[in-house]
Amino acid sequence: MQITFDSISFTYPIATRTAPQSVLNNITADVQTGKLIGICGATGSGKSTLIRLLNGIFKPSSGRVLIDGEDVHQSKQTLRRVRQRIGMSFQFPERQLFGRTVWEEFTYTLQQHRIASDDINARIETAASLLQFDLQHFRDRSPFALSRSEQRKLGLAVILSLRPELIALDEPTAGLDRANAVHLLELLSQLHQANHSDVLIVSHDLELLLKYAGWLLVLHQGRIAFSGTPQDLLAQPDILAQIGLPLPPVYQLLQRLHAQPSGLFGERHG
Repeated sequence: MQITFDSISFTYPIATRTAPQSVLNNITADVQTGKLIGICGATGSGKSTLIRLLNGIFKPSSGRVLIDGEDVHQSKQTLRRVRQRIGMSFQFPERQLFGRTVWEEFTYTLQQHRIASDDINARIETAASLLQFDLQHFRDRSPFALSRSEQRKLGLAVILSLRPELIALDEPTAGLDRANAVHLLELLSQLHQANHSDVLIVSHDLELLLKYAGWLLVLHQGRIAFSGTPQDLLAQPDILAQIGLPLPPVYQLLQRLHAQPSGLFGERHG
C-alpha cells in the first residue's frame, strides 16, 4: 500500500469568536508500507489528526490523502474501500468495548461487516492467537472484567479479525506499564514481520519507536520535522534538540559511549 499526504493542511473549525485552530500545515510525505511505521511528536503536534485524515474520518482543509494514488475523498465508494483496507485503533480502544462477553465482542463486529458465518470462528481464533490473547480462558467473560492490558489486546484483536491491510494505532501503549507496553510493541512487530498486516503507530514514546519502527515521521507544530529511518534520526540529534523532543536516556548514553575514542573502559597500554 502506498500512502501519500499531498500538501495536507487541516484546521479545526471552532464555532466561537476565537480563530480556527490550525493543526497541520502543508504536510507532504510518501509513506511506503512494508516497514513498521512510526509517527512521533509532542502533544499537539498533529500526529493523531494525521491518521484520522488517513482513513477519512477528517477531511483536509486543503490538499489530498492518496491511497495507491486514489484520493480518499474522491467518492463515497472510495472512502468505503479505504476504510475496509485500513483498521483504526484509537487511544484506549478498550473504552469502545460493549459486548456482554469476549466472544460477543468479536462476533458482533464481524457480523456487522457481513463476514460469512462459516469464516467467523477461524478469523477470531487467528486474531486472538496472533496477539497472544487467551481466547479459551476469556471467551465467556465480560470484557470489562479483564485487566487493562488484556482489554487492549482484545480491542486490537477485534480489529485484526477484520483482516485489514494496514492497522493504524493511536497511542497503543497509553496507560500501560512499561512491561506491558514493550510486550504489546513486540506483538505488533511480530505481526508486521509475519506479513499479517502492515502497522502504523502514533506515539509520543520515542524510545519504543526508535527500537521497533523501520520508518519514522516526526511532527512539530503541524509540520514535518523529520522523515526517514530511526538510524538516520539518531545520526542527526540536532533535529530533536531543535524541536524540544529529548533523545531517550538510553540512546543518549549510547551516543556518549560511541563518542569516546578509547571505548567503554579506555585503552590499556602495556
